[in-house]
Amino acid sequence: MRHIAILGGGPAGYVAASHAAAHGARVTLIDPKPLGGTCLNQGCVPTKVLVESCSLLEKAKKGDTFGLRIQGEVSADWGAINRRSADIIAMLGQGIERLMEDRNVTCIRGYGRFLDAKTIQVNDEIVRPDTVLICTGSVPMADPQFNVDGEAIGTSDDLLAWETLPKSIVIVGSGIIACEFAFILDSLGVEVTILASGSRVMSAADPDVTAVLQREMRKRNIRVQLNCRVQSLLHTANGVSAISDGRIACSAERALVAVGRKPNSAHLGLAQAGVKTNQWGEIIVDEVLKTNVEGVYAPGDVNGRSGLAHAASAQAKLAVDHALRREFSLLYDRAIPVAVFTSPEIAWVGRTEGEALADGFDAGTGKFDLRGLGRAHALGEIAGFAKVVIDKRSGELLGLHIIGPHAAEMIHEGAVVLQRNGKAADLFATVHAHPTISEGILEAVEDVLGQATHKPLAPRRKEQNVLQFT
Repeated sequence: MRHIAILGGGPAGYVAASHAAAHGARVTLIDPKPLGGTCLNQGCVPTKVLVESCSLLEKAKKGDTFGLRIQGEVSADWGAINRRSADIIAMLGQGIERLMEDRNVTCIRGYGRFLDAKTIQVNDEIVRPDTVLICTGSVPMADPQFNVDGEAIGTSDDLLAWETLPKSIVIVGSGIIACEFAFILDSLGVEVTILASGSRVMSAADPDVTAVLQREMRKRNIRVQLNCRVQSLLHTANGVSAISDGRIACSAERALVAVGRKPNSAHLGLAQAGVKTNQWGEIIVDEVLKTNVEGVYAPGDVNGRSGLAHAASAQAKLAVDHALRREFSLLYDRAIPVAVFTSPEIAWVGRTEGEALADGFDAGTGKFDLRGLGRAHALGEIAGFAKVVIDKRSGELLGLHIIGPHAAEMIHEGAVVLQRNGKAADLFATVHAHPTISEGILEAVEDVLGQATHKPLAPRRKEQNVLQFT
């Protein structure tokens, strides 16, 4: 029986343990903290609890537009929201623990460290496995110039532990974490200012998507300063000041540093094991997540490939299958969807139009505004659109981008087509239920292939044949 030791119990680690044990391996899972990792304990799950509370709060405030009369003031209770979050985290954490028990996974509480490529020390215990999976994930970046103290200046981990909320906050950074917290905090009554180093927020997303997102931020009075590279954060008598280009760019009661995450690869004894990392501390892996050391794999955030919990889990299963010499399929990173829980939601999979052109495709796009859908009006959420990117030569679907209600749920129909190198016509041929938001995807595909049913006829299409792909 092959013995697999796993360092870290997050979305890569505990999924790897479950998968390996289910296929006959003896598994030792090593982590000093509760299982579930950042995703369950400080990331995906608690922030989504906040998102749902804020979504309900915003809807309640608009009750009259839905024909509802709500007596009295509707307000948020930060402490009660956090208690609900803690209950959900505890329940899900206990579920993971029971899964490990069910699969006879040995869990050791402590920090694992390599003594050599085949020997790991945990507390006073020595573990000598046949295979090692390094699944230690990532941690928030907190460079010294930001003076993070966890209280007046904190990372996302710190914010979730705050007992009270400030009246105002400056968010340094404009990526997924920064934007999600901007909407959460705004809903909870905090005055929010985002300081973005680039020319737009969430630069990884399609430019059309970020344009809508920034418009919605303006509607919510979330202030955004673009091209503002923060040099330092200073504690002041009244709170915190952000310094950019030698001057104060913004002052607030507190600050959130959300400039990204870095691999949690320090203090693992990687040098003793001979495992190579790059200049950012990312463990270098091949297509099956194997490091340069035989029998040592590194799926998840620690390799810097994706930074998504679901990608980490998929990588973990692939690494286990390879280690156990099981049949496997390589991951197609372009087909792994991204979901962002701002308001409105954002999701994308595959290439943007710019990326498609840069990669040599004859890119074409189709787009449909969600305000053209009855379901969007019923929800009272008409902001946003669905956009597809195709190769006009072959009809292959290259990307799907959605901003609007339920974007995170809908994106998977694009992921399925991308995973099998399918065509946009596959989506066109699929009957979509009515009335749904997903009809926006169908209309976007119709737009690029010919003519969207619920979109005014484009003049050029009155005079020429539409594209035909089979």
